[in-house]
Amino acid sequence: MLKWNQLNQQLETVANRHLQLAGRFQIFAKFVTEQVTAQNFHIKDISASLHLEENYFTTTFVGRTLRFAFSSALSENGSLLGAVTCALMKDDPEKSLDPVGEFTFTGNGKTNLIAPDDGDPIIIDDDIPALYVGLHFIHESLSK
Repeated sequence: MLKWNQLNQQLETVANRHLQLAGRFQIFAKFVTEQVTAQNFHIKDISASLHLEENYFTTTFVGRTLRFAFSSALSENGSLLGAVTCALMKDDPEKSLDPVGEFTFTGNGKTNLIAPDDGDPIIIDDDIPALYVGLHFIHESLSK
């Protein structure tokens, strides 16, 4: 067990880190939703909706609604990471979430997803990489 002061200090640090990670997720969510719904976006019929006060956003494409939900979790080394879970929202026969995929990210936006063209980690708080990640999971949801 941690001492009282250690416990308070660590929880305060975790709370601040969680807010930082939530901010990165919000940037990611805004980049994805703004780009897929832009008038001149080349892929038509993708809609998106922000629910940032509830830590998620959705995209809808060809009748499939995908939910990108943010949370945080301690890594094996004890640092707090952002976690995004992507799940297909289903209503038949009752409401459920069918997992599509997930990824984690650090405080500087670096994910555990690797770009196939250069082998570098994808950064989610940059417009084009954020769009790439969003479209990747939209594509993955098509097989569900």
